Amino acid sequence: MKKLIGIALIALSVNVVYGQGTEDALRFSRMHYLGTARFNAMGGSFGALGGEISGILINPAGIGVYRNSEFTFSTALQSTIQEVGFRNGLRNENSLNFNIPNIAFVNSYRGDPNGWKNYSFSIGHNRVNSFKGNYSFNGNNTEGSSFLDPYVLDLNETFPSTDDLINYNVYPFGHAQAFETYAIDIFQDGGGNEFYDRWLIDEESIDQTKEVEETGRQSETYFALGGNYRDKLYIGGSMAVQTTRFERNIVRYEEYNYAGPPPAGVVDINSYREETNLLSLGTGFNLKFGMIYRITEQLRIGASVHSPTWFRFSEEYIVESVSSFSDGNRYDSETLESNYDYRLRTPWRFNTSLAYVFGRQGMINVDYEYVDYSYARFDDVRGFNYNYSFVNNNINDVLQATHNLRFGAEIRLDPFVARAGFRYEGNPYGDNVEFNPDESRMTYSLGGGYRYKNFNFDLSYSMSQMDYIDPFYETSPAEANITRNDHLVTATFGWRW
Repeated sequence: MKKLIGIALIALSVNVVYGQGTEDALRFSRMHYLGTARFNAMGGSFGALGGEISGILINPAGIGVYRNSEFTFSTALQSTIQEVGFRNGLRNENSLNFNIPNIAFVNSYRGDPNGWKNYSFSIGHNRVNSFKGNYSFNGNNTEGSSFLDPYVLDLNETFPSTDDLINYNVYPFGHAQAFETYAIDIFQDGGGNEFYDRWLIDEESIDQTKEVEETGRQSETYFALGGNYRDKLYIGGSMAVQTTRFERNIVRYEEYNYAGPPPAGVVDINSYREETNLLSLGTGFNLKFGMIYRITEQLRIGASVHSPTWFRFSEEYIVESVSSFSDGNRYDSETLESNYDYRLRTPWRFNTSLAYVFGRQGMINVDYEYVDYSYARFDDVRGFNYNYSFVNNNINDVLQATHNLRFGAEIRLDPFVARAGFRYEGNPYGDNVEFNPDESRMTYSLGGGYRYKNFNFDLSYSMSQMDYIDPFYETSPAEANITRNDHLVTATFGWRW
């Protein structure tokens, strides 16, 4: 039987307990820009160049560089390989994802040859994040720790009544279900109560497993305007709607090992399994403004500012668990579902760029981006009242400002083109995190293209690498160390007129 929990306070307490607020804020604030094959091959570095339809993601002034109209369409195949190390074991997981990272149109108009020489507008769609990825790990724990321990610590700190637990009035996700399935029990000696894990009876070791399956994407649909003043100054701005879908399924499983059969009259717990499903759907709005200035015929500088994206999210969270015992009994919990809404404001982003153009032979560009993730903020919405001050303070303490670099180069060998790029994204976590993660990310890319009259075909390959940590649970004596490698192949077809 499924039970619906409609109280936002109860649902959101799960985020506070497990630190998911910070994780969510970072997930939807940290961009991994994808676009055309040309854009991807040059590491997304177009801030001072312009003339590239996906470069509007970085600096909308790039639309002012256009002198002709253009339509592009891109397809991509992404392979995500995650290598997981846990308790001296190593496991690889692979997932494939086909997507459309870009489709866009630019229309350019001639103006006054002695003033604003060109005007352009663009409508387009670019992918800015991909959440596809699976991983799992398994190990034998002999230190006497269980993922039930944090539940027991919470229960013994607050001492809720058993009636409140059974009726899901407090701790509906995890705590109450473990109690309902007898994985957690309670001593009742005189007037004193103490919750405890059932596996503590004659336990020798625990086989622990965690399986994570994630899918989803974050995309930006925009409308941009720009102009060219006497081939010296290019300005532009864009309005964009971001849509995101993120889905995560987590299974945590423990199998308890004992030195021998249970004593007479004692029933041991054999296993406990907990499964959670999270579905997040969000829609947000942002603005971008930028400029490019041509200092000389070859040297250009650029700058842009991105407003926060103001999101509204709707989430569905489902939890269920099951336990098995040495007497053959099996206990299934109620399936609990919670639906709630909230708002998220991502941080501002600031970009500066420098480019050098070697006539018709080629070009190079360097972008610097500053973004302070500690300024991400949650807020409630009408009907789902909640005080997010604890979560927002945690974001401020845990996350930090990052300094990101993008470098791209292009060489023209008419009718062919060769390209290469590099992207570095700094670690968004500060020093106030217990397991001190370094989630900096590096992306290496290369590609080429063919141009014939008004038609072009471009192809690119990029490899992105990032390390991160899955702490498993709060009292875990070991954490999983994960290396994520994303391999992306992009093909783009374009027409100019």
